[in-house]
Amino acid sequence: MEDLVLSVKEREALGSSAAYKIRAAGMIPVNFYGPSGHRHLATPESEFRVFWKKVKGTTSLFEIEDEKKKRVRCLIQEVQVDAIKQKVIHVDVREIAKGVEIDAKVVVHTKGESFGVKNEGGVIEIVSHEVTVRCLPRNLPNEIVVDITDLHLHDTINVKDLPVFEGVGYLDDPDQLVVSCAGHGKSAAIDTEEPEEEEEAVEE
Repeated sequence: MEDLVLSVKEREALGSSAAYKIRAAGMIPVNFYGPSGHRHLATPESEFRVFWKKVKGTTSLFEIEDEKKKRVRCLIQEVQVDAIKQKVIHVDVREIAKGVEIDAKVVVHTKGESFGVKNEGGVIEIVSHEVTVRCLPRNLPNEIVVDITDLHLHDTINVKDLPVFEGVGYLDDPDQLVVSCAGHGKSAAIDTEEPEEEEEAVEE
């Protein structure tokens, strides 16, 4: 993925009323956590909207750049969205130190059309939308794509079946269910019509 940079600026006023004013001014409050400390920041809503379109649905490393042009590498920790307006109202980001292993949740996506869905009346269920991995930042996958083409009715994919990435270890239970092809299958058609009675041949 391309290099991602999000501009931020320091904010001094805290609390609900201060956050309201920040949003009214077209900014989004950002909380920053990490080895270098805890910072209260804000980012332009218009810029974050473009940024979020690029990274939503992935686990992507990016950099924040403050007013002094200083950059720090980060990972999105949480994004709060207004349920009514469907607008981002708050963001938490976590600092990522270079050369130090991290634990991170990576999103799971599927590709292909399952045999069980196409031919056996099944339904694909993604049970675990995220799995936890441990790796160096440079090895962090943006997403984990699972090929479900050969998945038959009642087949499952567990953590132990997920793709292998160099330098990446899965921390969840190997038997944790990730994807399944569920359902009762196609019901056998039942012929409810009564067989016609054969006419008896009458000899004249």
